[in-house]
Amino acid sequence: MKERELTQKEARAKVEKLMANVETMFFATNGSHGHPNIRAMMPVRIDGTQAVWFATSLESSKLIELVKDNKAAIYGYAPNSMAEFRLWGNVTILDDHESRHLVWTDELKEHFPEGADDPILRVLRFDVVSGLYCKDKKSGLFSN
Repeated sequence: MKERELTQKEARAKVEKLMANVETMFFATNGSHGHPNIRAMMPVRIDGTQAVWFATSLESSKLIELVKDNKAAIYGYAPNSMAEFRLWGNVTILDDHESRHLVWTDELKEHFPEGADDPILRVLRFDVVSGLYCKDKKSGLFSN
């Protein structure tokens, strides 16, 4: 069976729909050991296929990796439909009051007991540069 290429618009729409239904994403940085470091993370805010926001700790090794190289990738997968997406982009580490309160949810209280103003809370804004959607024999790339 021939693979069908999706248009950028179709691929973007499918990724946005899939992102809205995926609770955990896999976040990859360029590791200090020369290989990718991949970890499961829960996005705390999704701005379509423009930006994905995460909360992390000041004590996380990913911050050191991102200071050295802010390029990263996100992978998401829906096991029930076998659909997947990949996003490539650049990460900005934010520590300002507005960003912390923008992403704050009560679910984060377990990790940051002092709330949105917890001194170890950092916000990661992943700005999407490009992405890929795949399911069955359909795939499509898009870029921002």
